[in-house]
Order: sequence, then C-alpha cells, then structure tokens
Amino acid sequence: MFENLPLLTLIAVFGLLSVARLYRAFGQRRFLFDAYLGYTWLFFLTFIVSELFSYAVSVWILALVSFWAVREYFSLINIRLQDRLALVGAYLSIPFMYYFIQTEWYGMFIVSIPVYAFLAIPILVAWGGRESEGTVFSIGAIDFGLFLFVFCIGHVGYLLSYSVWMAALLILNVLVCDLAICLVRNRVERPIAKILLSWLAPVPIVLALSLALSPWTEIPPIHSIILALMIPVLVQMGHHAGRFVEADLGIQEDLLVPGRGQILDNLQSLFYAAPVMFHYIRYFLK
Repeated sequence: MFENLPLLTLIAVFGLLSVARLYRAFGQRRFLFDAYLGYTWLFFLTFIVSELFSYAVSVWILALVSFWAVREYFSLINIRLQDRLALVGAYLSIPFMYYFIQTEWYGMFIVSIPVYAFLAIPILVAWGGRESEGTVFSIGAIDFGLFLFVFCIGHVGYLLSYSVWMAALLILNVLVCDLAICLVRNRVERPIAKILLSWLAPVPIVLALSLALSPWTEIPPIHSIILALMIPVLVQMGHHAGRFVEADLGIQEDLLVPGRGQILDNLQSLFYAAPVMFHYIRYFLK
C-alpha cells in the first residue's frame, strides 16, 4: 500500500482539483483564485497520464498548452498580414521542440528554440514581406512569444522525464505562490507591505511542502530548502514581468478570459520558475 502512496496522492490531488472545477462550473460562487484552477488541473492531468499511461502522450498534452498560449499571444499583438509565413514557422517549432523533449535529447532541446527557431523566424519574416517597416518588431515579438510560451513551458515537460513528483512539486509550489500573491493583492493596501508579503508569505508553506515531498521527489533536503527559497522569488519575477507585458498588450486584469489574456496570466508564474528549477536539478542532481 505504501508503495502506491505517491500515485494515490497524485490521483487524490487531481480529484480535488476536478471537484473544485466542477463546483466552479455549476456553482454560483466565484473563487478568488479561479484563474489558477484551470492550468493546475491541466498540469496534474498531464502527470496522471504520464504515470498511468505514457510519458510521450503527456508531453504532447503540454505541447497543446504551448500551442494555446502562443495562439492567444499572437492574437493580442499587432502582427502584419505579411508575417503569416513566420507564424506558420512559429507554430511548427512547437512539435519541433517537444519531439526532443519526448526523446529526452537535451542537446537539441536546449537549442531548438533559442538557436534554430530564432534563426528561422527572421528569414521567414523577410521571405513573406513586401514592406520592411515593422520587421524588427515582428521578429522580436514572435521570438519573444516562442521563448516564453514554448521554450520556458517546455522545461516542465523535460522535468517530468526526470520524475513526475519533481514536476508536481514545481506546479504545487507555484500554485501556493500564486494564491499568496492573489490574496495579498486583494487584501493588503500598503504598497511596501504588499511587495514584502507577496515575496515572504508563501515561503513557509513552500518550504514545508518541499521537505515533505523530498522522499518522493528524491531531492535531498538541503536542495529542497534552496529550491523552496528560490521559487517564490522566481514566481514573483514572472508576475512582475508578466504584468508589464499584459499592460503593453492592453490586457485588463478584471476582464481576463481565454483568448484575451487569461492563458498568459496563468502561465507567467512559470516563465522563470520552470527553467531555473529544471537547470538547478540538472546541474546539481542529474
């Protein structure tokens, strides 16, 4: 029974998230942390699929997450009609990168977007263009979206190849940080107190969670402590950068819906946390 405890716990967390989503769908009350239920449920669905069925299938579920996120992002930026060839190339880079995650080919994964996709997009923009004005913006905007929503999110998939519970720990810790930030924003008025509490409030819970799950993640306690201190900072950095991106794109926090900024808002916590945690574990523990 104890041998199956990690799997049963994973299923229990997924079950609780599913109940919360159903309650939200059919109930009248709105959760303060509504927006975070969806992506957390989807990530845990990925973990369940990986554990019970196939790691390869779970990777392609994450590829769909990247696709939805990139599609939303492209719908919000002012891309020229002549850049459609570059957009096709951007979408094709998603299976290009996730294939290397599925095959655990780290060397190609790590250069797939920052080297090959980043080199492909400028020439595709040039081939598709008649007007040169706006070229720099188009290249930068498309590459920026690929980096955040494909490359950064892809690290969750590669972390999943190391251990389901390593990936689950990342998502659970990010969720705790997101909930703390959400509560502080809505209940604390003073700017300085809001900043400090957003950074410090999640630390005890994240620390306890990281240490409690250490036997399942197989991350030694000292590294669990270091990661627990790092993740709240990284999540806060993602939120801070994400707020500026949202403001520039005209996204209003009180009008977040899928396709109009909600996916960007949900995933911004992983922009820094996912790649940094992955590379920390790869450098020190793998």
